[in-house]
Amino acid sequence: MRRSLPVAALALACVLVLAGCDLKFSLGFGSGSDGSFSGSELTVPVLYASGKKGGVTSQRITADSADGGDLSIDITENDVSGVDPITQSATWTAVTAATLLTGARPDTAYTFGFDARIATPAAGAVTAVGVLALYYGADVQPGVALTGGVTPLGAVSPVAGLPEQVSAAIEAGGIDTILVPAGQRTAVDAEGMAVDLDQLAATGGMTITEVADIASAYAVMTGEDLPESVFPTPPPSPSALPTAADAPAVPDAVATAVDDALDRARSSLDSAPGSTLADRARAAVARGEQLLAEDDSGGAWAAATTAADTAAAAAAPALASTDAQTLATAAVADADALLGELAAAPSSLDDADPVLAAIGWAAEADALAQQAQAFLAADADPSLAAAGLTSAALASSAVQTARALAELRTDIDGAGGLASDADLDGLASLLRRAAVAATDAYDARRGDSPLAADDLNGLRTTALETARDALGARADEGGAWLALGVSTAAFARSSAALSAQSAVRVPDGVDPSDAVAQRIGIADEYTVRAVDALTATGAALPLLRGALTDAASAAASSPVPGASAVFTTPFLRARVLAFAGGVQRD
Repeated sequence: MRRSLPVAALALACVLVLAGCDLKFSLGFGSGSDGSFSGSELTVPVLYASGKKGGVTSQRITADSADGGDLSIDITENDVSGVDPITQSATWTAVTAATLLTGARPDTAYTFGFDARIATPAAGAVTAVGVLALYYGADVQPGVALTGGVTPLGAVSPVAGLPEQVSAAIEAGGIDTILVPAGQRTAVDAEGMAVDLDQLAATGGMTITEVADIASAYAVMTGEDLPESVFPTPPPSPSALPTAADAPAVPDAVATAVDDALDRARSSLDSAPGSTLADRARAAVARGEQLLAEDDSGGAWAAATTAADTAAAAAAPALASTDAQTLATAAVADADALLGELAAAPSSLDDADPVLAAIGWAAEADALAQQAQAFLAADADPSLAAAGLTSAALASSAVQTARALAELRTDIDGAGGLASDADLDGLASLLRRAAVAATDAYDARRGDSPLAADDLNGLRTTALETARDALGARADEGGAWLALGVSTAAFARSSAALSAQSAVRVPDGVDPSDAVAQRIGIADEYTVRAVDALTATGAALPLLRGALTDAASAAASSPVPGASAVFTTPFLRARVLAFAGGVQRD
């Protein structure tokens, strides 16, 4: 059934209110019999670092039934300068991850109160564990602290400043065990020196434990295991996706679309100068060819679209400005027409999968094309020209992918029912607000640095941010599925851009392969579970299954830090479809 994956993963000063979500599906968590909250609260320790100094503070997490059934998140701290965007994003991602992973109803009023001013993603994982502890009514054990970021998939991601955080915990006292992200027992301090955290912690009578996902962290912090049906334990040597032989037959039209996308990629590469992007595009072409040879045209489609997109960006420097402007103008018109065609509600899960993906690509095309027009305008800053060329090339490629997806939906048999009472507007609002938080954090980290022409997810994130109001207005007119497709794409892109930007240096002499393998295994297993829950309804979902296959293939072929991020898009699509279909975990 499975193909092995060859890899070894305080006082109120500023309030951010995120409202507008009323998601009505519940697994019975919280203190109410219907899964609602009634004054639940707990406190967790938070480790952080600022420059050469670390700190220990506390975070009070409160969850109560929301007035009017709308999700709200208030983040407070004892500093009048406002909540830092990095902290906002870490908090929002933690709530989103916990919600997506459990399927629990998020029509809850959350308050996250920090007793110090922090600006770090390092509170993300402990926030997610705290939210889950409230869901399941568990107590957080004293003497245990957790530091690390959290991804939409629930992996604990590496963070900087661990030596400073451990030193601060020693000075503060009261902590026996510190949980750190997998692979970070040795970490770089503010001076650039590698520090053995086991040895450092021992000087204060503490121990260090590595954790790769929030389920593992939850077990240590609460002394209880999360339900296996919700949080699978990845095997030591992760096994991956259903093979093509086990999957339903894929329409011939998908293989034809693969050939077209690969031809586009090869044509672009013919004029592309040597670059990292060109190398990435060639690797994706090879992956698509291999998957197609294995009769996995769904996986080949995912690889081919990546190849076409990346190759177009690689060839962009050879574009004349006038040609790029022509591409952008055409992409705006085509994307606008596509978004109009795709506004009609799909009829099944099999129909919804290409619709959801096509809307995301069309929205990206529209946003990127308008960004290209702005960057290439006669009065634009000349330093933006390179980013403008790439934006135009990406827009043209994206609209062709969106068109192909719109056409493929007619060739895919419709199976898997959609729930008539699913609050798609509420889910779209949840993901849109998560994307806003991630984008704000990305912008804060980038600061005044120029937008790099080869930072493709950064270009997409910036374009979608600029077009947010226009796309939102379009979604208001077009309906819930437009809003859902746009918000899913925006969250996936902004999460990827922020993740790449937040990469932490691996100390010299440290082999990160085991930690990388753990994260890949976690991302794979969680996404497989999400897809399995959908296919159990009878839906074939060849494109979603293909995206998952390609993600595993891509991660296996390049098992480097950050490789597990390729699973974010198929995981989000699976969980969004599960919500739309009323699919809940046992």
